[in-house]
Amino acid sequence: MCAINDKVGDKVIKRIYKYLAVMVMTLAMLVSGCSQGAVSGGATSDNSGNSAAAEAQDQPGIQGKLVVKVLDVGQGDAILINTGEQIILIDTGDDKYREENRKNEENTQLFAALDKEGITHIDKLIMTHAHADHIGKAAKVIKKYGVTELIHNGIPSASAAFRNALKAAKAQGTKQIKVKADDVLDFGKGVTFTVLSPTTQIIEQDTRDLQADKKVNVNNESIVGILKFGDFSMLLTGDAEKDVEKDILARYGKNINCKVYKTPHHGSHTSSSFSYVKAIQPEYAIISCGVNNSYGHPHKETMQTFKKLNINTLETDKNGTVTVETDGKTYSVKGER
Repeated sequence: MCAINDKVGDKVIKRIYKYLAVMVMTLAMLVSGCSQGAVSGGATSDNSGNSAAAEAQDQPGIQGKLVVKVLDVGQGDAILINTGEQIILIDTGDDKYREENRKNEENTQLFAALDKEGITHIDKLIMTHAHADHIGKAAKVIKKYGVTELIHNGIPSASAAFRNALKAAKAQGTKQIKVKADDVLDFGKGVTFTVLSPTTQIIEQDTRDLQADKKVNVNNESIVGILKFGDFSMLLTGDAEKDVEKDILARYGKNINCKVYKTPHHGSHTSSSFSYVKAIQPEYAIISCGVNNSYGHPHKETMQTFKKLNINTLETDKNGTVTVETDGKTYSVKGER
């Protein structure tokens, strides 16, 4: 009896071992299948085993790429921003050429540039300040492209270009938005624009002075702000001069650090103080100015500052339209010539 029971016991034990072996092999296959090429949540895997979803978590809200073009519009400013969701135009250049050999002739460079980019509608038009070399074509832009939102500092002005732009906005049903320091604009696809100036104090003081028929420094009313997309940032400056730069430094300090610096006031010595540019620590400076302009822009003092700080410099008069492109991590800056 004991021998028979031993044989039965051996058979039972063998069956248990066989069952356990099968279970172990099955679990091993399942684990292997999950670790090789398994995709969840719609993400795509790469050879390193990292998923696109995991990378996206590093940069919340970041999608696609941001393209910024500092357009060659002669002696003036116009910056085209494409986020993949919105088209934003900051300033429009002048409606007339300022160069001596073409003075008072209609400047068609902006529309030629926008047509080249295939622009048919503009979501946001930002007027940095009420000088014609920045907003001279604003009214025509509003009429031609059906601008959704017109953004400005809200300071009243007798400037014909400014008044015509507001009139066109009203006629077209364009929404007007007034901004001040610390306001944040959403450009879509994770791109933001944080306003650094003008402050409420500048807006209120200049409004009072204008109502009392006193002169104001319109350059210092410029909308200055940081364009941000992931790890990339670019400082956009209008024509803000050294007094505003000093104020921005006092209020924001090292928080104005940016990869690319759109030089204020066409490279004039009235702006780009050494301490300000040093705090920004840009790798590139872009200057918008006209060929052989009568102002002598960019001034040698500004260029010396950039040289001392080892900043790469591009100018629209020499390099044509300058394109900045970024995926939120890496970026490139190049001129069209």
